Amino acid sequence: MTTIISKIRNLIEDLATDTIDIFTYEASSIFTLTESNPISITTVYINSVSTSSYTYNSTTKKLTISASLTSGDPIQIDYTAYLNYSDTEIKGYINSAIYYLGMHNYEHYEVESGDNIYPTPTSKEEQLIAMIASLLINKPISNYRLPNLNISIPEKDSLDTKIGKTISSFKRSREGEFEIL
Repeated sequence: MTTIISKIRNLIEDLATDTIDIFTYEASSIFTLTESNPISITTVYINSVSTSSYTYNSTTKKLTISASLTSGDPIQIDYTAYLNYSDTEIKGYINSAIYYLGMHNYEHYEVESGDNIYPTPTSKEEQLIAMIASLLINKPISNYRLPNLNISIPEKDSLDTKIGKTISSFKRSREGEFEIL
C-alpha cells in the first residue's frame, strides 16, 4: 500500500513540502500545526534557539513543549507536510480503484487488515491502481505519462469510461504507449 500511495502522490504532484508555523506563547504550551497532513517535525525553536524539549502527537497534530516558557516567547515549528491529501484519503481512492478493477473484470483485489492487498499486485499492477486512483482524484485528466507508459483519453469521456479504457489498454499490453480513441 505504501508504494502505491507514493506513486499516487507523484502522479498528482502532492509532494512533501517544508512548512513553518510561528506561534506566540501565552498560557498553553500545546500548539496545533496549521497543515492538516504533517509528516514529521524538523526543528522547534524557542526565541530562535533550537530545542528538543517537545513531544508531538501525530494523531491530534499537536506539539507540546516541555521546556520553560515565558509569556510572549516566539515559537517556530519547522516540519514537512503534504498540502493536499492525507494517507487515509489516498487509501480511500486506492480502495475505489481496486473496486473499479474488479468491476472491469481485471482482478478482484481485497484490502486486508494492515493495509495489505490480496492477491499482491505486481509493480506494474501497482502503477495501474495508482493511475486509476489518480483519475479519481484529478477527474479531468486526459493524458498520463509514466516512464514506460503513455495513455491519452478524450476529455469528453465520462470518468467511468476513462477508467474502463485505461484498464482495457493495460490488459492488452502491459508496456508501451496507448492511444485510446
